[in-house]
Amino acid sequence: MKANRALLKKYMHSSDHKEKHLIEKQFIDDDFVMDALEGFGQEKQAWVGLNATDKKYLKTKRTRIAIFLSISLVFSLSIGFYFTPDSSKDKPQIMNAAKTAGTSIKIHLKADVSKMRPAVFKERITPKEIIEDLHTTNQISKSRKEALEQIKHMPATHVDLKLQQTRRLSVKMGRELFIQNFKVVDYRYYRKRGRTENKPYDENDLGVQQLQIPYINLLNKSIDCFAKQQYKLALLYFDEILQTYPDDANALFYGAMSLYNLQEYEQAASRFIKLQSIPFANFSEEAEWYLLRAYQQLKKEAAFSSLRKIIIEQKGFYAQKATNLECD
Repeated sequence: MKANRALLKKYMHSSDHKEKHLIEKQFIDDDFVMDALEGFGQEKQAWVGLNATDKKYLKTKRTRIAIFLSISLVFSLSIGFYFTPDSSKDKPQIMNAAKTAGTSIKIHLKADVSKMRPAVFKERITPKEIIEDLHTTNQISKSRKEALEQIKHMPATHVDLKLQQTRRLSVKMGRELFIQNFKVVDYRYYRKRGRTENKPYDENDLGVQQLQIPYINLLNKSIDCFAKQQYKLALLYFDEILQTYPDDANALFYGAMSLYNLQEYEQAASRFIKLQSIPFANFSEEAEWYLLRAYQQLKKEAAFSSLRKIIIEQKGFYAQKATNLECD
């Protein structure tokens, strides 16, 4: 039998004298236990005081444990916060990546393209129309650039905020050149390596053999097919570029135009949308206008109305055209 609080409690509250005698007999040689038994036996209120002391001790103990746990929690959170990477710095990149990823584009094989059928002539956007629009917008862009250069010498209070916004957007513009009168971003200033390209396609048996061809040569072939209104061949070449350079402005824009003229309006729209989230904004204004045309063909009235309003409010080259365009 072990002398503990439970045994002492049992002794104090027992009315069985035989049981008490057995406890006393067990600890007859232990003076400390016997003194305790005698003291609690003589002072009936001693047990009440002991319980009060226990409660106070337990309360203090619980308070100390709570404080210790709180400090530990705060310390753990502080350490975790300190070593956790700051995601706010990457937030813009994450948002841009998500935006780009959400606009998926399909890379076509010859089997896909062979099933496509060109739109009737009156529903196509001809290369001639595109060239005329691109040259006009290019002249407008040059005029804006000259105006902005003059603004640099004016006092800050005289600067038009809208022109300042245009100036910020112009930072995204890549160097340009014209291939057969078609505006393209000149990636020779931004890419140093050539890439593996496919053997030139034949209009009948679109081959797939590999051959080393510089980017600019492949782009020339793509534009040449587009100019000749060979939209299937052009699409395959543009998609070949996109396999290596998914954000290539030239392949996205002219590939989208090829898809539009092949009545693949949904896919064309996805490429026009993606053009808004790539590094260079050279085709941004044109992409909005031809996206509006794609929405018209798809009869997406809500999207058409919303984008049409935006184009008109921007008061750019396509504002009047958008005003005259209706969703059938």
